[in-house]
Amino acid sequence: MKKLPSSLFILIGLLCFIMFGMMSWGVHIEISWLQSLDLAIIEAVQSNITTSKTAILSTLTEIGNIRLVIGLTIILVLFLFFKKWYATGLWLGGTILFGAAILTKIIKKVVDRERPDILPLMEKTTESFPSGHATAATVFYGIIGLAIILLMRGLWKRIVIGFITLGLIGFILVTRIYLGVHYPTDVIAGFLYGASVVFVSFGVYCKLSLLLRHVLERFGLADQSELFSEDSVLEQRS
Repeated sequence: MKKLPSSLFILIGLLCFIMFGMMSWGVHIEISWLQSLDLAIIEAVQSNITTSKTAILSTLTEIGNIRLVIGLTIILVLFLFFKKWYATGLWLGGTILFGAAILTKIIKKVVDRERPDILPLMEKTTESFPSGHATAATVFYGIIGLAIILLMRGLWKRIVIGFITLGLIGFILVTRIYLGVHYPTDVIAGFLYGASVVFVSFGVYCKLSLLLRHVLERFGLADQSELFSEDSVLEQRS
């Protein structure tokens, strides 16, 4: 059966990061067409604001909150450790911690973009670019969705999981615009950066998973992960 090379994941991740970098630069130098795009999308998304919709979306948007994502990650990592999937647990936890939390915070401080003040429905005072919710949701739900897709048999099942994953992430992105706490370019940038983290991390893990297993064995940890290596699970399954 045809194998899916890990280098393809890394290439996709790098392309996403390049697009993120281009958008970051455009925001930094305040390109006029990006500003016009922001205003047009905000106007379209906030064209039908209601009290009930705002209350619902203010709650549902928190499924992308970095604190919730970190909490869910801890629970998932503990479960993986209990199943003796040590390599997978370390990879997942490390990706979320550094990719979705630490590096995002650093980027926010560097760009230091102010929140939009057009029609805010929630009060936020931290930096706006990139959206923390968009980044955290893309990394956390994206990495889980991609893992399920690669482990699952049947093309239609993979397609369904892909649509569900993208739909969930897209929903969170739209809620941040609707609530007036982010510019559209904030959430698009968060998605691009998050996608780059997911694909690069996955590609690197595919290449180094067997090495990580050997290192863990030296510490007396018999890893039983369903490894995403180029010699195992990353084969295309029909």
